[in-house]
Amino acid sequence: MWVYNPREDIEFEKGQLFTNVDSFRAVLKDYVIQKGFPIVRLKNEKTRVIAICGIDGCKWRIHASPVADSVTFMIKSYQPEHTCVMDKSNVEATSDWIANKLVPLMRAHPNISSQGIEAEMITKYGLKPSYMQLFRAKKKAEEEIQGNFIDSYSKLPKYAVLLRQYNPQSICKIHYDRPNLLVEPRFLRIFVSFRAQKTGFLEGCRPFIGFDGCHLKGPFGGVLLTAVALDGNDSIFPIAFAVAECENKETWSWFFHFFEEFFGPFNSHLPLTFMSDRQKGLNLAYEEIFPNASGRYCCRHICSNFKQQFPGMLLNSFFWKAAKSFDHKSHNEAMLTIKDINIQAWKYLDKIPKKAWCRYAFLKEIKCDHVTNNFTESLNSWVGDLRGKPILTLVEGFRRKFMKKMHKRYQKGCTLTNRITPKFAEKLKKIAQASRHCTLTMASDNTFEVGDMDISFIVNLNQRTCDWGVFQLVGLPCKHAALDIIYKREKLEDYCDHWFSKDIYLKAYASMIHPIPHEKMWPPMHEVTPKVVLPPPLRRAPGRPRVNRRKEPDEGPSSQPKRSSTLKCGNCGQFCHNMRTCQRAPVQRKNPANTHAQQMPTRRGKPGRGIANLGLQGSVLWDHAHGNVPVMHSSIGSNSNPSTGNAAINVQVNVRTRTIASKRKRGRPSNATSTNAATGSRRRVAPELAQPTNHLSTAPVQAPGDAQATTSVSMNAAATLNSANIGTSSSFSLHF
Repeated sequence: MWVYNPREDIEFEKGQLFTNVDSFRAVLKDYVIQKGFPIVRLKNEKTRVIAICGIDGCKWRIHASPVADSVTFMIKSYQPEHTCVMDKSNVEATSDWIANKLVPLMRAHPNISSQGIEAEMITKYGLKPSYMQLFRAKKKAEEEIQGNFIDSYSKLPKYAVLLRQYNPQSICKIHYDRPNLLVEPRFLRIFVSFRAQKTGFLEGCRPFIGFDGCHLKGPFGGVLLTAVALDGNDSIFPIAFAVAECENKETWSWFFHFFEEFFGPFNSHLPLTFMSDRQKGLNLAYEEIFPNASGRYCCRHICSNFKQQFPGMLLNSFFWKAAKSFDHKSHNEAMLTIKDINIQAWKYLDKIPKKAWCRYAFLKEIKCDHVTNNFTESLNSWVGDLRGKPILTLVEGFRRKFMKKMHKRYQKGCTLTNRITPKFAEKLKKIAQASRHCTLTMASDNTFEVGDMDISFIVNLNQRTCDWGVFQLVGLPCKHAALDIIYKREKLEDYCDHWFSKDIYLKAYASMIHPIPHEKMWPPMHEVTPKVVLPPPLRRAPGRPRVNRRKEPDEGPSSQPKRSSTLKCGNCGQFCHNMRTCQRAPVQRKNPANTHAQQMPTRRGKPGRGIANLGLQGSVLWDHAHGNVPVMHSSIGSNSNPSTGNAAINVQVNVRTRTIASKRKRGRPSNATSTNAATGSRRRVAPELAQPTNHLSTAPVQAPGDAQATTSVSMNAAATLNSANIGTSSSFSLHF
């Protein structure tokens, strides 16, 4: 029996056996693609398969049919000789075949690019498929690995049952939209949180939670709502997530309803602190459900809105100084400076509650000095490509990633030798180094006066306070307190808050998220309803789907741009716009053939109906504003010293015209006529006049003495030559 080995080339020989006709057909297709020649299947039935080489004159031929059991296939005759030339393109290599070969590769390398797939096809199979073949094959392979976007919604009810079965006391709530019983329910939202997350947050994390939402990248859109805490090592600790149709007050209220139901009730003596970006109804939602919670606003978002109304680096620097000040005095100094620069900017910031964005006003019991929501938004990058996967793959991938993270961090915590976690141990080293630049004056065994530059601070080690405010807010000794502790020959770790200890860190990760069987191993669950869940309505936005979020004005590019994005106008020479949007008058350029003639840049645009581009493209236009009219006096009648009597002025106008021919777009073809500028007569244009020519016309003008005369000249021309329309139009005035 023939056994496929992907590491070896396929070789046929007479008498080889295959399990069935489908197996033989698959091996035959692989062999043809491997050798790089086309075949013609003379017979392709269940009882026999006969194929020959598709190149005329080649003797290659194979014949296979079943043996006595009518199932097993055997090669009855085989002619291996080839006289044709191998080719990298093969019609047998369809997108389905390529997708089947890509599944093992994409399981090992989920983020492989189309270029990597193409290189793999060339290296392994000597095949170079087209771009669209690779695109379709990659999509089919992803669907085989991750599942179908539409079908995944119908699998959520069964998954919710298994989640609660393998992880007791966990929560998985699915919200459907079903107007009536005659239609199938449509997915709306899902909320998920595990018991291990609840236990880890309540026992091993500070009561400080950040909330944020990020857009999903799948075809049905939606947003991922997340709640993130901080563990004893100041690392992110996701405690709940949800998928909803959008981010607004309604969806956030729905999120907080189940959040309070699962995690509550909370202790009243230690109120929660929520960090948010003040966008999309988030604040209004948690203030209704958690009225006693303390709120913080992300200073990065405040600064972004602040800079739109009050730009400038000076105001921006003092804003951050006011936000990050640990004491009331430094904050007031920064605010007074802002007031002196721009009183409206000061009023804008003064309206925002101090406890929401100023460090000195934060609750001291929380032991957290974060002024931005960056730690919550970093979860978006931690989730990674799951945001573009089907809904079931997203939920299961999130569970698997955090299950792995919890076990890894618990093992790391068991190996710690210090009393506090590694990140805060590094901070203590820097604090101890900074304390060397301070001076110490003792008042008692536990009370000191520490000088820092030209300011002195009072430190009380028993109460763990310092006038600077860092000791009380962060829970770590500041450089002033560190100097006193080092002077007493004591350890800095003994004065750190218990939230940063090894024991608290281990409590956060002591619980376990249990694995859930693969979809193919699910038991039959006929009683689970609904059987069919429709996906959310497809709202396809115009344009190319956006993958990356829009950068804030103050954010720099993540990488070097591929090309310069600075626009330079070819008309006026200024930056930030092009010729099409230039607001200035067109600049005249000298014609090298005639220094008197000035030519406009070529105008681009869609032609109108009927005759297209009637002479406007490439024709000479005159700059009337500067009087640059190409006029030439003839030797006949020119008089440099005009007399005081009546004089005849003969003006010879030299007009240079270059026309562009274009095909007729609409309308009936007709013979255009030309009007002589001097006589006004109409005549038919000869074919030879279709080339660029020089028209010469003379118009006598009678003027009394030194009086001025005005001659208006208007020229129009149009012609039809060989079904092509050509033409020109120009007008000007001469003042004498």
